[in-house]
Amino acid sequence: MQQDEFDVIRSGVKAASPIGRSLVNEALHRLQWNESPEDFPADLKEEVLQRLAVLPWSRYPVGGRPWLLIDALAAHFKLAPEQVVVSEGSADLIKAIMAATLRPGDVVVMPAPTFLLYRQNARLHEAALVEIPLTAENGYALPVTELAAAAQESQARLVVLCAPNNPTGTVYAESDLRRLAQATPGLLVIDEAYAEFCDQDLTGLLELGNVILLRTFSKFYAMAGVRVGYALTSPALAAELQKVITVFPLSTFSEVAALVALKHRDRFLAIRDRVVDERERLAAALAALPGVRIFP
Repeated sequence: MQQDEFDVIRSGVKAASPIGRSLVNEALHRLQWNESPEDFPADLKEEVLQRLAVLPWSRYPVGGRPWLLIDALAAHFKLAPEQVVVSEGSADLIKAIMAATLRPGDVVVMPAPTFLLYRQNARLHEAALVEIPLTAENGYALPVTELAAAAQESQARLVVLCAPNNPTGTVYAESDLRRLAQATPGLLVIDEAYAEFCDQDLTGLLELGNVILLRTFSKFYAMAGVRVGYALTSPALAAELQKVITVFPLSTFSEVAALVALKHRDRFLAIRDRVVDERERLAAALAALPGVRIFP
């Protein structure tokens, strides 16, 4: 039977670009991936390995979800464990949220430019995209009024944004995000991958009931290769998201590494401070170049 005679693949999937076999050239600087310039500390790697050495590798994790990590994250953010969903990276959670909410033709509203995975995953689910441009003239500020109007006019199921924004680096005021959440008829998904680099805490928005905050261990905790991400939201929304997360979403290794990282959070704060100092040094040096404009 020919492939075109057995056509069961969704049109959104078929329209996506094929995944090629590619490897990163390690000789090049990978600035576009925003990886931590410092690796996970060697002594903490040793602590992870020591914990793993006494655990059985032949058995599945003891829970269908990484409950120890969920409890640790809940305690850190002073939330209920029922408000935390963990999976293998925030990219997986973006896909899970869209799988749980989007039907063909549903609308997703987002600013542009922003993280490319929002657009890619929305198209996989055959959603309609409404992108509101960010402008240099306005300092790449969040266009709250325009985003809210677009969401209301289209009855958008999702409004998705990255805060601070990738790639512009813009920090959005909590008051603006609250106003947007209150005006959004569906869910507001806020990807906080870089929250720790501006001491951002948006957990107060969770009281609104329609907000999902996404966070990751990839950046601040220098664990991009370990693949751990998590969502903070209302208990009701978290319960629904748990249904679309795969069983055993983290390996034993990933959960142990994340628990060790949380235990030694102060170590990563020191790394973060060095990154921020370098950010300010670089910004000042670039600002000294003729014709170069630096955005905060």
